[in-house]
Amino acid sequence: MTAKIEAEAGATAGKAWKCLLCTYVYDEATGSPAHGIPPGTRLEDLDEDWSCPDCGAGREDFEPLDA
Repeated sequence: MTAKIEAEAGATAGKAWKCLLCTYVYDEATGSPAHGIPPGTRLEDLDEDWSCPDCGAGREDFEPLDA
């Protein structure tokens, strides 16, 4: 892969976010089709009232999952 292609792939891959209350992981690259969220949906683009599907925590209770 060239550096440009790798950079583009990384940009579209998105981040993974971990719920601080229950450790549910929301991966932007895969989304959450079972919950109506298509792949590629960024956490910040989810509805303001979106909550963790496992424990109900809000977006503010998520932190980036280090790679």
